[in-house]
Amino acid sequence: MEFNLVFDPDKIVSALIAEILGKVKIDYEIIEGRTIKITENISKEDLALIKESLERFSIELRSKNDLDLVEDIKLCVREMVRQGNTRNIKMSERLTDQLGFSYSYLSNQFSSQTYTSIENFYILVRIEKVKEMVLLENAKLSEIAYELNFSSVPHLSNQFKKVTGLTITQYLKFKKKKEKNSSANT
Repeated sequence: MEFNLVFDPDKIVSALIAEILGKVKIDYEIIEGRTIKITENISKEDLALIKESLERFSIELRSKNDLDLVEDIKLCVREMVRQGNTRNIKMSERLTDQLGFSYSYLSNQFSSQTYTSIENFYILVRIEKVKEMVLLENAKLSEIAYELNFSSVPHLSNQFKKVTGLTITQYLKFKKKKEKNSSANT
């Protein structure tokens, strides 16, 4: 005999939180379903116990500071790409200098929360910039490759194809066709 389970994940998580935090006798409030605000000081031992108890149910406890750090990393990477021509500065050095943490720490925090590496994020941001530049600026690919710190035009083209699934020429044709169709419909 088979049965379907019908349940509310938020209620299950709330019940687990109540049980776990009740054992440690800690006052808390749940904000917007997925955020817990602990309303008193908590010892490192109690925090470790809470994290360990939640991990048994595949629930990870992350501090707001960790999430802010990931956003700071993203902001810094986007700013590097926006400024262009960063050949003299390694991304790892720039992030370390601006954020005040070792690159390995930044990398671990970023990948544990985004499930991708900082380097992959950097490539994605640069490819988005390539899309803008080829559509708006009529810049040569060699200029774009240089400005966005690709080693060569073939390197830029390979990264573009890997990320988008299209060559740059295919992308431009697709965009022009889409633009033509949308203007014909209006």
